[in-house]
Amino acid sequence: MTQAIITQLNKQRFLLIYEEDALVECHPLVEAQSLQIGNIYIGKVEKVVKNIQSAFIRLDTEHVGYLPLNDKPALVLNRQLPKGLLSIAEGDRILVQVEQEPQKMKQAKVTGNVCLNGNYIALDMISGHIGVSKKIKNAERVAQLKALISSEQNAQYGCVLRTACENASNEAVLSEYRHFVAKMEEIHHKAQFERNIGCIEVGKSEYVALLNDYGIDRIDEIKTDLSDVYQELTKIELTANTSLVFYDDAEYPLYKLLSLESEIKKLLNKKVWLKSGGFLIIEPTEAMVVIDVNTGKSIGKKDKERHILKLNLEAADEITKQLRLRNLSGIIMIDFINMTNSEDKQQVVKCIERGLMKDKIPGYFVEITKLDVFELTRKKVRKPLHEIISSLTE
Repeated sequence: MTQAIITQLNKQRFLLIYEEDALVECHPLVEAQSLQIGNIYIGKVEKVVKNIQSAFIRLDTEHVGYLPLNDKPALVLNRQLPKGLLSIAEGDRILVQVEQEPQKMKQAKVTGNVCLNGNYIALDMISGHIGVSKKIKNAERVAQLKALISSEQNAQYGCVLRTACENASNEAVLSEYRHFVAKMEEIHHKAQFERNIGCIEVGKSEYVALLNDYGIDRIDEIKTDLSDVYQELTKIELTANTSLVFYDDAEYPLYKLLSLESEIKKLLNKKVWLKSGGFLIIEPTEAMVVIDVNTGKSIGKKDKERHILKLNLEAADEITKQLRLRNLSGIIMIDFINMTNSEDKQQVVKCIERGLMKDKIPGYFVEITKLDVFELTRKKVRKPLHEIISSLTE
């Protein structure tokens, strides 16, 4: 069973994802974020810096975002981009959407390809084609879905049909598609006639966006003890397999039932114990995340190489879980216990790759360095858990 739980601890709200009673994702919810992921802005190009292939976009009086130059905006509002001009120029007014939160000294990343995401549909302003989630393996259903959207498609927009479409009714899929096309037309109209820079469309509540990112169709139950959250969730369309539950036991609130306080303390602790008696030390730094694997109390009385492999495989599995739980991203360097056998190292690599595949945020194994350090990378989208919690307590 997969559960999504939204609750509160010490005035801080959390969205928690449990798979088979194990916590796999922990998201502190930051209320009233001005630069929320999904917000759509009319921005002005302040500076184009070709040596870092980025443009800095003034979003409003307080905020600036950066736009990679290879991400051509769908709408340049003050002029038509001529053929041969592959990018934008200083002074251009463009339509952009917040794609990544600000990260420490980095501004928020914005994209020129405005996108609306729902249970069944992701509609964008640029691609112009119909795609279907690769997780839908039924070729007949894939063809049916493509034909369904093709009969109505507005060629101006691209559309990706999400995994939840596989078991959804055609009417539900079409209803969301039509709603998003109408919404996109409204955004387009606002952009053409609004003369001031600033936000013209606020994204969904953070917890609704996170539920959509995870895939509401994958969730069996959404539970909350917060009345305002429950009321908002009653307004969104849930799949037939997902139930919504309001928990109202005042004597034993959800955060106590889940031992949330102790869970958060564990996730902020640098040391993570393994079942075998070994442990991890997880050190997020400014430049990268460094993880050290230690034998600790784990003792192999016989075959040393086999014991080390077993411990490293356990560590690799736990590391991918911790990256997801703590939302650690960027460059990740792991110092496993030394292995002399190349086949053993490859087993550890495969274990890492299997773990990364369970994560909705893209992550990749890069290489084993000459110093036998394993290098991975995980895409930065939201701030890591420790950074959000520390900012809330300052």
